[in-house]
Amino acid sequence: MSLPKNTPRSSNYRKPPVEHQFKKGRSGNPHGRPPKKKAVPPGFGALGGGIADRMAAMALDEATRSVTVREGDKVSEIPAMQAVMRTMFRAAAQGDIKAARQLMEVVAPAERQRTGTAVEMLQDMARYKEKYGPIFEQHEREGLDPPDIYPHPDDILIDQATGEVTIDGPIDKEQAGARQAIRQLALESIRRYFEVEAALEKEPANRELRREFKELKKYWDFLKSDSDRNIRHEALRRARRALQKPEPEDDISDQ
Repeated sequence: MSLPKNTPRSSNYRKPPVEHQFKKGRSGNPHGRPPKKKAVPPGFGALGGGIADRMAAMALDEATRSVTVREGDKVSEIPAMQAVMRTMFRAAAQGDIKAARQLMEVVAPAERQRTGTAVEMLQDMARYKEKYGPIFEQHEREGLDPPDIYPHPDDILIDQATGEVTIDGPIDKEQAGARQAIRQLALESIRRYFEVEAALEKEPANRELRREFKELKKYWDFLKSDSDRNIRHEALRRARRALQKPEPEDDISDQ
């Protein structure tokens, strides 16, 4: 509503006219503060907020909630869904056909997915070895340092019976540098390792010696594992050299 023309106006825009200023003893918001919106539980907003979506979010939350289970004398905390699966497996093992059928409906797709992933990994690693193996072999023949390619093809181990792929070695340059640093520390600790081992034979109850020996043994185990890796590399190099065909010699006939 517009004001009469003769109504005095304030020269300061921050100071409204007298008739529009708050009156003493009267609230400026007679209707009160508007109610706050209720917080939506995590996950509800993303699911749309409907009843079915809320039930699904609650089910997911409950499925991952930790519960306490007892198996004999052992008590452990596991996700609720895992506890349900254990109960179903136990029932299936005792002859519950319905539980067994439900488990197969869950396990079969998961097994197919895992098998597909394993096959894809096997194919990728086989192509990797085929691609980079010759590069390492060329460096070996020419007496050059190994190229900065990780993982080393000889560190990719493929179980011919199961197709399982494992990598026994660094997978990037940072890990290679870390292994080199640990190797140096391990070599420097060998003497102390044998000293503590001998001391423990005389004082097997000495806690400080046992604690130190436990730490030193980590370096010793690393050296043994690293030695096994080097032996494997050398054996594979010898095998490759043995399989290489000798270059034909020039045929020089008497003229």
